[in-house]
Amino acid sequence: MQIGSLIKYHRTKQKMTQSELAEGICSVPHLSKIENNSKEANVETIRLVLDRLDIDLHDVEESEVKVEVLLNQLLQNMLYLETEKAASTFLELQVYKEMVPFTKHIYLYEIYKLRYYLFTKDLDSADEQIKWLNAQRQNFSQHESYLLSYFTGIFLILRGKYEEADEKISAILQEYYETNTFEGEIYYHLALVKGYMYQSGHAINYGKKALNFFKDHFNFKRILHVQMSLAINYSQSKIYDEALDNYQHLVRNTEMLKETALLPHIYHNIGDLRHRMGDYEQALHYFKKSAVIFQERTENYLLCLYNLALTEFKLEKWDDSKISFTLLNKEAKEMKVSPYQLYSSYYLFLLNDKKQKAMTFLEEKILPSIEKADEQKEFYRYFSKILAEYYKIEGKYEKAVKYIL
Repeated sequence: MQIGSLIKYHRTKQKMTQSELAEGICSVPHLSKIENNSKEANVETIRLVLDRLDIDLHDVEESEVKVEVLLNQLLQNMLYLETEKAASTFLELQVYKEMVPFTKHIYLYEIYKLRYYLFTKDLDSADEQIKWLNAQRQNFSQHESYLLSYFTGIFLILRGKYEEADEKISAILQEYYETNTFEGEIYYHLALVKGYMYQSGHAINYGKKALNFFKDHFNFKRILHVQMSLAINYSQSKIYDEALDNYQHLVRNTEMLKETALLPHIYHNIGDLRHRMGDYEQALHYFKKSAVIFQERTENYLLCLYNLALTEFKLEKWDDSKISFTLLNKEAKEMKVSPYQLYSSYYLFLLNDKKQKAMTFLEEKILPSIEKADEQKEFYRYFSKILAEYYKIEGKYEKAVKYIL
């Protein structure tokens, strides 16, 4: 505890001069040294100063211990995905926020605050917190610096900057050896980012390591998330039996643990798997099942609507597809998610027999807007292939070559 800093803080807060506080206790220069934490004062001097400021030293010491307990509790809440408990713990920590700067936990508190913002998907607050933490980084311990790097990697994943995230989180495994508590989390996030980058082999490797860690630590909720990651990457690798097996376990375990918020994502991903297998009727069944139970209007919901509409299009259910793409366009516009507005507009041109306009829109609007977006790479490849095939059929081979990736 930085007692001197605490004394100075409360003195200035109470609008008291050093002379007023020191009167009858010690000299002003002596108090100044105490406030700068450069002078060892005897217990009696400190007690008298604290009494004048109406501060109980025992309460101060207890508060420091309480902050440490709450920080450890918050971390465990987040590691085990205990959303309500994490919110409660974070709120309780705020009671001590004026005390924290005078404790040894000042930077760990701010770093865990960043993790909480990421945990709750408050990315604007996380962005500001990262800027503040980087400005203080020269004062960090090696462990604190490592945590900031790791949590910044998570932030980059959530921002869709997968290559930057991969570089930062991979460096942690190479440079730091005291991963301990965060080992499973690091493997999980590496599996996640490798999957987003379509490096399915690496994603499966890290996913298996994460799964083993979470099983050893009885982190059942995280096990569900890893199983989802593994299933997706088995699907992308065309290892369909393994993917289906993981999804079957997922549905059963999700219902058993009452983590029903995951079900729309699981059903959507089963639909995606069936779509990849060419079983469009089954894919449509699961996309519909997913869309009906999505409670939050997120980009995942928009992706589900897109895949539902696309599957109807491939099954030549033209009227159904038009209805679904129209709904997607409306929802995307309201949520201000431009990629899905663009994709739905393209298909609505096709469904209204405006193929030439659709292809022009694809070339001039869609591809330029998503070319450099990491999270849209799969869509960029998909639509480039459509445009290349179109120009090939039209006999415009030079243009066709331009879009062959």
